[in-house]
Amino acid sequence: MNEKEIREEIERRKKRARDLKLREIVWSLYISNFKCIDDRLSKEPELILPEVRESLVRNNEANEFRFNGNLYRLLCREGKVERDRWSDDDSETTPMTFTLQVNGEKVFGFEMRRNVFYGPDSPSFSEYFGEITGYIDGPWVSEIANMDSAMQQHSQAIYKSRNAPKQAEQLKRDMKNFGL
Repeated sequence: MNEKEIREEIERRKKRARDLKLREIVWSLYISNFKCIDDRLSKEPELILPEVRESLVRNNEANEFRFNGNLYRLLCREGKVERDRWSDDDSETTPMTFTLQVNGEKVFGFEMRRNVFYGPDSPSFSEYFGEITGYIDGPWVSEIANMDSAMQQHSQAIYKSRNAPKQAEQLKRDMKNFGL
């Protein structure tokens, strides 16, 4: 391949990763499951999908775990927080870099910024997905979306079972209130 063909292939792969919304999927996986994993492990470990929980190895900014027989390593490196105190609302912007490895091979990477605006009522959050820094297609693409979904469904099932007695009581009260 010549230089032009290489650059075209890189742009094609970046577009494919954007079209598949891989940045959003990896972000969802991270923010929903791994951002506060230490707290969850100490207080509510049952909320973590058993396969992931039993194989989880934390290493500073990285989380290594198994899912469907593959070894994943999700690395989130946060950059220096930038503060803006010039506007009416205080804000912080944190640059972040994500790297995903499957079975020891880097398959995906991207950059993003996370903004927190501290308004008078409450903070608000926004994310800006940036440059895709690497993408190698493979079976992991569909598996990562399934993993994110499985982890969320597992947590929801645990919450649902915890709330079942309260919901049964509420149903009894509603039945009485409506003459059923």
